[in-house]
Amino acid sequence: MNYLVEATERTPKVEFNNTTNELLLEGICIPELTHDFFKPIIAFVHEVGESGVKSFTLTVKLHFFNTGSSRYILELMKNIQKLKEKGVATKYRWFYNDDDEDIEEAGTSYAFILDEVFEMVPVKV
Repeated sequence: MNYLVEATERTPKVEFNNTTNELLLEGICIPELTHDFFKPIIAFVHEVGESGVKSFTLTVKLHFFNTGSSRYILELMKNIQKLKEKGVATKYRWFYNDDDEDIEEAGTSYAFILDEVFEMVPVKV
């Protein structure tokens, strides 16, 4: 069960690796139709949960995202929490440029809102 959406000027690369059960969001996230962009990703996470996986990792490497996307990123994470409720071991990895306090703070805020532990990974620029 693989999933791939190539990056565009306005949307991130979204890739699921079924060997590692890792969903990657990478790039810039400012889609014109935020709901339409995230709806199939959230549906895919639900499908993964129904497939009987034992673990699931969300890796976020976003350089920028808008307010509309932030809402759907949280919605995506809440759906990943539902996997945890079904006994799936979940992990969150949040990458940020070491000089980008806004993206770092966003990851910290999501971790707080969800009451989850995030692996915060600073990247040297």
